[in-house]
Amino acid sequence: MTAEFGTLNEDPALASRPRGRRAGAQGTRVEESYRKILAMITEGTFADGDRLPSEAELANSIGVSRPVIRQALSRLEHSGVVKVRWGAGTYVQDATAAHPGDPSFGPVQSLDEVRHIYVFRAALEGDAAALAAQHRPPAAIDTARRALASLEQSLGTSTEAHNADFSFHLAIATASGNPFFERVLRSIQRPMEFSIHLTRTLSLTHPSERRLVVQAEHVAVLAAVEAGQAEQARVAMRAHLENACRRLFQGPGRL
Repeated sequence: MTAEFGTLNEDPALASRPRGRRAGAQGTRVEESYRKILAMITEGTFADGDRLPSEAELANSIGVSRPVIRQALSRLEHSGVVKVRWGAGTYVQDATAAHPGDPSFGPVQSLDEVRHIYVFRAALEGDAAALAAQHRPPAAIDTARRALASLEQSLGTSTEAHNADFSFHLAIATASGNPFFERVLRSIQRPMEFSIHLTRTLSLTHPSERRLVVQAEHVAVLAAVEAGQAEQARVAMRAHLENACRRLFQGPGRL
């Protein structure tokens, strides 16, 4: 696999991505809030099963807005540290999952980073898919099937599809049987979600055939995994991610 999949074809939709200090400052506040709440848990202020202060209380004590707190809590939930129970509050789910050295990556800063995340994912997730085909744990495979069904139902949307897209790839990583694949995907969740959202948002401006091709690539990955075909699963996953990068950077003519 080459270091890059294609050359950038300037697309107005790509150029319109918000830039500047405002976005950077927002990301910094989320990161700081995330680490402060994490510290409360790792230092024993809150233990497993404890309810965290409300978003308003956390925002007031940390000195940020509620949307910033909401994003920080979302990161903690994705890490398995807390569980948000709608209408009931946020509870510590697993304090042992919280650690100050959390390697999670911050928000994407450039289109080059989007390209890099696809290159990295192709190498990583190809092997994860091959191992998933060897192990095929029922729970993870069921999760992948549900995510694939959600993708099928949300082909004409962006937000719903990108959530299901991440869930699908995380399920395949989990099915590998090696927890480090899942942990690495969770650590790059923010740049992953951004790149997925960007790719799927742009796909809505192109013919529906492109979305059908993307869906077919996901189907091919899961079919190979379920059939226990390790090498086919590896090839299908790598091809899907390499194609996704090409579609993004080579413009509307690329299916």
